[in-house]
Amino acid sequence: MAVKFGMPSLGHTMESGTVLEWMKQEGDSLAKGDPLLMVETDKVTTEVEAPMDGVLHKIVVPAGQERPIGALLAILLTPGENADPAETARLLAPEGAPATREKAPGAETRRPSPRRKRPAKSGRLRISPVARKLAARHGVDPADVDGSGPGGRITKDDILRAAAAAASPPPAAQAAESTLGVARTIPLTGTRGRVAQRLSQSWREIPRVTEVMHVDMSRTVEFRESNLSRWESGSGLRISLNDLVTKAVTVALGRHPLLNATLVDNQVRVHGEINMGLAVHLDQGLVVPVLKDAGSRDLVQLARESRSLAGRAREGKLDLADVSDGTFTITNLGGAHVDLFTPIINPPQVAILGIGRIQSRPLAVDGGLEVVPTAYLCLVFDHRAVDGYPAGLFLKELRDLFSHPAEYAEG
Repeated sequence: MAVKFGMPSLGHTMESGTVLEWMKQEGDSLAKGDPLLMVETDKVTTEVEAPMDGVLHKIVVPAGQERPIGALLAILLTPGENADPAETARLLAPEGAPATREKAPGAETRRPSPRRKRPAKSGRLRISPVARKLAARHGVDPADVDGSGPGGRITKDDILRAAAAAASPPPAAQAAESTLGVARTIPLTGTRGRVAQRLSQSWREIPRVTEVMHVDMSRTVEFRESNLSRWESGSGLRISLNDLVTKAVTVALGRHPLLNATLVDNQVRVHGEINMGLAVHLDQGLVVPVLKDAGSRDLVQLARESRSLAGRAREGKLDLADVSDGTFTITNLGGAHVDLFTPIINPPQVAILGIGRIQSRPLAVDGGLEVVPTAYLCLVFDHRAVDGYPAGLFLKELRDLFSHPAEYAEG
């Protein structure tokens, strides 16, 4: 018996996925649970297992192509079954298409009739709520868009493609552009494309505010240096300044929970558990693995789990659970020698903290001027969910914690 294998649903926000690699070839035997293919979603690259014992009969979608949830990717055969060409053709036919019948010997061959203009759509328009909002924002008439989702449902990607096509430059502009020398082309597809879409949506939809605080990091730097060997001998880990910053942020969020929230369906959901997103830069784009229940972990546990997540991100081994359900995000560009920047909120979260490099700078201390290690904290927040004053109190809490590192690091 031939069985359809479709694009699996790998998360509640997923609408489509890209086939990155088939790990089996046509004709290969399958055991349930075998690695079958690699799929890239809007959040993660993950391995998809074979759903049954049998044979991979036909690959329908090659590597590099994107398909919506449920779209046919391959045809499998149950154990011991042989391929039936008629059955395969039936499964490959579009839904609603009449079954193809084999011609009887000597049957008359008819010329195909001319293609007719596609009739206007009738009945209820099948479109996702997100796609409907995007259509209104970009001035796209959904009735003119072909849906790529299950049953012809119009997805957000369909609307974005239609909007991009409407905004493409005229032929003269395209010709002029082609005369420029291009050293390298980076298509906005896959992870890079999804990052672009998500951040563009965040920039368009969220009324964001940035607050910046210049903080004295000298006591935290001294605290780390004096305890480094003790931590390393006890845990085998070299605790970094970024680990101390992460721990301080979890403590501050526990005291100012309005920042530990998401905005979904016009509701601000304040979360009791702190799931800390830690931005990791990869060549193909930014990923944000999530350190779950960070508020209950001590400094060493935070450091160990952070390294594990970052390592799996760089190796492409994150699964969907690793990048889901974040409630707040930290992004640190100190390693790139960046002093100050304003990161983009990772929706549906309501805030993100950007950390610049810790650098010796002049600072007023007790009525005098001293050169001490300082850093800029850049908090970007969604003003629909958080007001400026409580956001400022959160930054002040962090500043005070960095002045008393034993309070948060050993607590």
